[in-house]
Amino acid sequence: MRFDRRNFLKLGAGAGLALVAAPLVRGASAAAPYQGPYFVHIHASGGWDPIYFCDPKSDPALARYPGVGTVGPFSYAATSIADLAAIGLDPLIPEISNYLMSNQAFFEKYQTKLRVVNGVDTATNNHDIGTRAAGSGQNTDSYPSFGALAAATLGRDKALAYVSNGGYDATQGLVATTRLSAASYARIAYPFESNTTTPGSAPYHLGGTQARIRAAQAARMSTLTARSHLPRVKRALGALETSRREDTTLSTLTLPTPIVLPGGLGDEQGVLQQVQLCLAAFDAGLGVSASIGLGGFDTHANHDQNHIRQLAKLLYAIDYLWESAATLGLADQITLMVTGDFGRGPGYNVTNGKDHWPVTSALFMGRGVTPGVVGSTDAGQRPVAVSPTTLAPNPNGVRITPAHLHQALRKLAGIEGSADAAAFPLAGGELPILG
Repeated sequence: MRFDRRNFLKLGAGAGLALVAAPLVRGASAAAPYQGPYFVHIHASGGWDPIYFCDPKSDPALARYPGVGTVGPFSYAATSIADLAAIGLDPLIPEISNYLMSNQAFFEKYQTKLRVVNGVDTATNNHDIGTRAAGSGQNTDSYPSFGALAAATLGRDKALAYVSNGGYDATQGLVATTRLSAASYARIAYPFESNTTTPGSAPYHLGGTQARIRAAQAARMSTLTARSHLPRVKRALGALETSRREDTTLSTLTLPTPIVLPGGLGDEQGVLQQVQLCLAAFDAGLGVSASIGLGGFDTHANHDQNHIRQLAKLLYAIDYLWESAATLGLADQITLMVTGDFGRGPGYNVTNGKDHWPVTSALFMGRGVTPGVVGSTDAGQRPVAVSPTTLAPNPNGVRITPAHLHQALRKLAGIEGSADAAAFPLAGGELPILG
């Protein structure tokens, strides 16, 4: 295949690579690799049910599981993944059970890293609005996601500053977004190779020819830039030049062999492969933040089985992230946020499902996060107001909102005073959400 720059642009667009489409063009990648901190947002798309995870209830009208378990300061729904056999995922089969994680196992393993925030009032039952609020702290699409804000402030010049494959990932032109698979990445990173699996084994051109091609491209780019005066044309030329310059930068990233899961776990496999890609970007010093999504949580029917199944996948994905990050020596530099569109309930509908409910929970882990639980809901699954200074229940206090979560996250990242953050202020004031 002739791999010229036009094919590069087509491939990038097909893979969702926003490198060449960002209104603000990045400059040359800095020589020094980015070394943290790193930020990951995993979004439970469709709206997860905290009652079945980190904000359990014993009322059978709200939850149909055996009881409530406790680990340290945490309470969790004592659900059983053994029930998943009824929907085609038999956890007794090792090939399946190895990729599922129960609430109990999760809280027992990660109690020293977890910060659970219950009683978050999203003020919406709409998927789009809830997803925006979870990703940016605002319910409008005019705000960038936190991942984009962090990437722009901390590593705007990095080739893979913001990697996304789910959730709300709007950038408002602050930084380019990378959306692609490992296979597409390899084709972009090695434009002179016909066999990207083994770079160097089958080049289209010899090294000297490649050098002459690059020199000719650079000379022509210089001529075109000098002749161009329209801002739109200059931006396009700048984006093209950036993409060429980053060919060699992208090839420094080592991609692991994509993890492949057994049948019935295809959505989880996609999430784990995205975890591999974002960690590889972090490890190579090319990435700052990542947004990852797992769907299947909009359980309007057969809630108990379907929701427990998706939660078991989600918790394993979080576990995979931390285990893999620890292997790479990155775990101490990663902050993770896990959210849903909103909550579910209260109670069940006529198809044994749960419908949209504006009150939800959020989970934080890792760097800068104080372990523990803040916020709560009452017996009717309504948010309990908290003191703005201590977060203790206070009827005269405030309700925790997504804006509060993002104010705390901006502060933890050290970007709350940046020009980019100032351009997108959050309402509601500051709460000590993360300790």
